Amino acid sequence: MDYSIEFNDIVKRYRIGKSVSSVRDIFRKSEEPQFHYAVNGVSFQLKPGESMGIIGPNGAGKTTTLKLLSGVTKPTSGEIAVNGRFSALIELGAGFHPDLTGRENVYLNGTILGMSRAEITERFDDILDFAGIGAFIDTPVKRYSSGMYARLGFSIAAHVDPDVLLVDEVLAVGDFAFRAKCYKRMDDLRAKGTSLIFVTHDMDAVRRVCDQGMVMYGGESIFRGTSAEAVVAYSDVVRQAAKKAAQQKDMSNVENGLAQRVMSFAADIQNVSMLNSAGELATSFEPGDEATIVVEFDANQDIKSPVFAFTIRKPDGTLVYDATTQWLDIETPSFKAGDAGRAEYKIKLNILEGTYDIGVDMASHDLDCYIDRIERAMGFAVVNGNGAKGIADMQPAFNFSTTGQTKDDKTIKDELPQS
Repeated sequence: MDYSIEFNDIVKRYRIGKSVSSVRDIFRKSEEPQFHYAVNGVSFQLKPGESMGIIGPNGAGKTTTLKLLSGVTKPTSGEIAVNGRFSALIELGAGFHPDLTGRENVYLNGTILGMSRAEITERFDDILDFAGIGAFIDTPVKRYSSGMYARLGFSIAAHVDPDVLLVDEVLAVGDFAFRAKCYKRMDDLRAKGTSLIFVTHDMDAVRRVCDQGMVMYGGESIFRGTSAEAVVAYSDVVRQAAKKAAQQKDMSNVENGLAQRVMSFAADIQNVSMLNSAGELATSFEPGDEATIVVEFDANQDIKSPVFAFTIRKPDGTLVYDATTQWLDIETPSFKAGDAGRAEYKIKLNILEGTYDIGVDMASHDLDCYIDRIERAMGFAVVNGNGAKGIADMQPAFNFSTTGQTKDDKTIKDELPQS
């Protein structure tokens, strides 16, 4: 089978230790060297047109993996094959010369990425239009904002027409409209057979752009599946790491969570369930049914008016509904250490037939950190739909009428435009 990317049992090891500062240090007996494994035994393959999001906490090895794929650094062991022309956007402004203008850097960076001068000239107008920097194209890039850097860099990389596109977090500096344009461009490239590796902390972007996901933790690949499954797996990993640290009363080594916030575990979510309109436990409902989501938790510390939230998603990660008590302007009570708390969210399931996942979380009153979070707490089904397609049940009411007058009954005057 032909793969566009083959990443086979890759190890990237860095030595940890002091540098040699004198001739005397060369002959002095030193301690056994210590090593840090930035990537350790990671393998994956991608076919043309496939896309994979790599997610994980800071220091997990995501960017190192991209640098290995792009040839910026070499593996300690293992074999890498990137078949075809590749384009990479790993570091903001990489390949740009600060004293050159945007126009000059388009030609410089395009050449580095493997385009001929004729190809760059042919695509220059498209690159400029996509980047949206207009009159600033002849300004030295050292005067560009970070957003202008990112727009121009991505535009060049995306117009190489690569067989493989590698994209790191740099899109985070772009505004909403530009990110949407980038995602559309990625879709177009994939449709043409480009394989995509996308590294980001934006979980919705992973669901939006990628059909596969890989979770990295401590330099290792700990999960690979669909992008929606990978997001859930990552959430579980972060939750368990934070919970262990909280139990040991040492939060210093806890990696950043899904929104770059650490869970404090001032409370533990113990159980999530759903009740039907009769107050009975249920996981199957019909469109329009009333239901109650019940979240039971134990308070480990005093908690001032926490923010409660829940989401409903399709199994592929498509967001159906997201609400928080803060958005809804609901004042929540405070809880004392040792309290067994219960939160109930009464909803009306105006959604169509299908399966759905519920995610729940508690956050501190000032949103400084999550208290506890479960990305996929439980699933439920909506059955006996009316045949409509989509997600929301709009409950349409149909009305039909006729004028009682046929075409033949109309006079010529009726056919003429009225002045």
